[in-house]
Amino acid sequence: MRVGKCIIFFKKVDYKYQAIVLGKYDVAETDRIYVLYTREAGKIRLPAHGVRKPQAKLAGNLETLAHSEVFVARARGKGRITGVIPVDFFASIKEKIHTMEKVFWVLGIFDRLVTQEEKDERIFELLLGYLRAIDAAEVEDATKTDIFTYGFIFKLLHLLGYGLEMSKCVACGAMLKPGENFFESERGGTVCAACAARGGKRVKITDEAVKFIRLFLENKIENLGKIKAEEKKLSNLKLVASEAIKWIAG
Repeated sequence: MRVGKCIIFFKKVDYKYQAIVLGKYDVAETDRIYVLYTREAGKIRLPAHGVRKPQAKLAGNLETLAHSEVFVARARGKGRITGVIPVDFFASIKEKIHTMEKVFWVLGIFDRLVTQEEKDERIFELLLGYLRAIDAAEVEDATKTDIFTYGFIFKLLHLLGYGLEMSKCVACGAMLKPGENFFESERGGTVCAACAARGGKRVKITDEAVKFIRLFLENKIENLGKIKAEEKKLSNLKLVASEAIKWIAG
């Protein structure tokens, strides 16, 4: 099969996956294990034999971040990768240092939060949409990158079942009052000043952070670039995201 100027030969194929490469690690002398998030099967780990040999064709299309069609032969166990058709390498992301650092940080968080082999096409589309949105930016904009990134994080937490309550106190049910709220990871959202005074691990959450999270959850990932914000107003949002991730991922 011809892909651009590259001809990739497929051996026996039992499965085909739409996959995003989250990471990889070397095994044996010339083999490698790839961590993939797939539309069809969720997060999976699959070996590819001989990909570290100088003449290997597969390795270039299985770099971390790549979106590819991955072909798998299954003789025993979970099988092995036998062919790849590249879809997108997100080259623009790799040309922008801050953006690349953020995206690789996101892939690490994603790998920690998402469990093995739990199919969820919504999560696949969210991750793919995030990468496409970041890649489409013509110039590096640290603030916009952060909005996409933390928007992705909060939308991912929501899809994973960690819905964060941002409209009322998760302890007493009272509507939130501006300027007097806290975030408690263990309770899954905001608490009012009165309930926060009763104890618990909490951090102050600003009205801006509450607004951002609501906007993230109400809008598609590709539309988050329309949100305007100053970098200094995102600091509390980052703190809240960090607290939520630490509690969930351990």
